Amino acid sequence: LTGSIPSILGALVNAAVLVQGNTMITDQHNSDKISPLSVCSNVPGFDLFHDPSWCPPERNLLRKFYYEAKGQEWTNSTGWVGEFNSHCEWHGVECNEEGLV
Repeated sequence: LTGSIPSILGALVNAAVLVQGNTMITDQHNSDKISPLSVCSNVPGFDLFHDPSWCPPERNLLRKFYYEAKGQEWTNSTGWVGEFNSHCEWHGVECNEEGLV
């Protein structure tokens, strides 16, 4: 497997997604490792779920906030809930150098 983790994996049910140790997987900017948002939030068997560099907990919490606050209806929701976007790239979200909100 090279490139990004396919977001279709987020639709899997009762599956395990094991990618630990694959150094070829990077985000769209090829700088940080990041998993598709759907994989981090929907696949309980994802082996890197608890690794904050792959699945930042802030991203899952902000995803939940987006849907509960009807983010689809916001005036500007640029970048929000993008599969491969860092939560730090979402409109209105500010992060420190470590990627923490």
